[in-house]
Amino acid sequence: MNDVDLVRDLRSEVRQSDPDTLYAARGRLLAAMTSPSPARRPRRMTRRMTRRMTLRLAGAGAVGLTLALGITVVQSFDGADIPAATASAPAWVPVAGVEHLAERATAASARTTDTYPRADQWLYTKSRIYVPGKEGTQEAGETQTHERWQRGDGAKMAIRHTSADADKGAPPVGPVTAGPVENSTGQRWAPAYLSSLPLDPAALKERLRQNGADRPDLPAARTLFQQVQQILQDGAPPPRLRAALYTVVSELEGVGLEENVRDLADREGVGIYLDSPDGTRHEIIVDPETYAYLGGRRLALGDGERTSQAAGGEVMAAWVQEARGIVDRAGDLP
Repeated sequence: MNDVDLVRDLRSEVRQSDPDTLYAARGRLLAAMTSPSPARRPRRMTRRMTRRMTLRLAGAGAVGLTLALGITVVQSFDGADIPAATASAPAWVPVAGVEHLAERATAASARTTDTYPRADQWLYTKSRIYVPGKEGTQEAGETQTHERWQRGDGAKMAIRHTSADADKGAPPVGPVTAGPVENSTGQRWAPAYLSSLPLDPAALKERLRQNGADRPDLPAARTLFQQVQQILQDGAPPPRLRAALYTVVSELEGVGLEENVRDLADREGVGIYLDSPDGTRHEIIVDPETYAYLGGRRLALGDGERTSQAAGGEVMAAWVQEARGIVDRAGDLP
């Protein structure tokens, strides 16, 4: 018997009382409370009755636990084998750590299909970037809006920059040619490249390691972290690849999670961070409910001292991803 039939069977054995019956029962209960009567000896339950009740209570408890924990049970009604259940915690349950966040993102994306632009289509992303003023000067920081169109085959790209302080409008959109994705470090976030990446975290991690071999000056963990950060920001990967990237980051040594982090657009999220020996922190900000990528920050923690409280660090740079979509032509908006 499956859980649904069990609940239906339990409910069917409870007689649905009409209002008159409930009113009469309430009167008898009040009368019994005011006039004492000799206690009745409880009925002895047979072994069969005890076993039946135990099984029903256990089944009802399993259904309740399933609903409370957000476990999705895939049930086969045609007599075929029942697949293993997949579990994902509800969004209101706090994220316990980076691995927990990656697991929840993976479960949430399990039934989706990643969509990429065709070779003749374009991936549109809109970002806002804060660049501070030069150190040691009175120059104020500047926030810029960057719009990018990347053709699906990775051969062309169009960019439009808009300064928040500029009086004039944005320059016209113009496609620029780019080299092949495989031979261009700067294009390792292009749709053609991202669609070729494996979704298995172990294979994905190895692929990213191979692509980061041209940065021997940086520790392996930092190289991988920065690769993932750039792919999330500039490539805007779909949910399944995004969850796999979170998993890769969660396995890096020294990675941590900071709650109640606000991005450049003042949206609240959780920060996946990695500290460097030079006293800087690189941070990926994720929505804890939808697991969407929000943006990132680079912080100066001060005197090379590592701390778990990023709120006290000085923001050296910040960026957010405001829009993503697939369009037919460069310059179009989703």
